[in-house]
This record gives sequence, C-alpha cells and structure tokens, in this order.
Amino acid sequence: MKIASLLFLLPILLIGTTNKNRVISYQGDSYNTTFDVPARFIGRYSGAKTGYLLLNSDGTGEYKYDIFGYAPPSCKKQTIPIEWGFILNEEGEPSRKKREYGYSYSVLFRSTGQTSFQGCRSEVMLDYILEKPDGIHVSSSDDWRKDL
Repeated sequence: MKIASLLFLLPILLIGTTNKNRVISYQGDSYNTTFDVPARFIGRYSGAKTGYLLLNSDGTGEYKYDIFGYAPPSCKKQTIPIEWGFILNEEGEPSRKKREYGYSYSVLFRSTGQTSFQGCRSEVMLDYILEKPDGIHVSSSDDWRKDL
C-alpha cells in the first residue's frame, strides 16, 4: 500500500479510538492504569451506611467515606471526586491475583477536588476490587459491594 493511501486511512482508523489508559503516581512510583475494564466493574458500590464508591465508564467517579475520621479543620469532609484506573501488568492487562474467593484487582483512585484521602493527607489511594461469587466488593470498606 502506498504511503499516501496509509495517510488517508490514518484519520479513519483513529476516529472512535479512545485512549482509556493513564499514568497515576503513587508513593513515588508511576503506574500505568486503565479504565477500559469490563462493564461488571462499572457502577456504584455501597453498603448499609451512607458511604460508597462510584466508578463511571469515563474513568471518573466518587468516593465517600462511611466515617470520615480524623482530618485537619481545613479538610472538607465531603465526597471525593476521583479519577481511577486498574493497574496494568506487563502484558497491558488489568493486574489481578487469584484468591480463595475469586480475584483481587489493584486500582488507584486520584482525588480531583479539594478533599482527598486519609483526612486530606493523600491525593492518591491504592485499593482492591474483589471479585467474589456473591458480587464485586471494595477492599477498603466492610460492606461495599456491587451485585453481579
């Protein structure tokens, strides 16, 4: 194929292609992450209290603590707007570990607002999404889950 033909096709090939990967820094290291994950992970995870995790398909979301805990007076105790991404392994796939209950997936949450994690002391939090037979759970909460 001639170069002119390839140059003509390039914009057509790129239309609709969305980069759903992002680099998130955590504790001095940079991690390749993706929000291009199966639909079963997208949505709201909640439990018996008022806290929840919301993962939107565009890589944004919200994190609201059940109990906010200690924070300096300057920290607004409100919902944390986030960008999120599942950490990628060397093959470019979401990293997961086999557990006795199913799988755990490493995910990073980065605050995009004025409120952040650990009483406004950390902009980024590492957490795990746990895929179990009874649903998908969030490791950092006692009871947040999303039904399958």
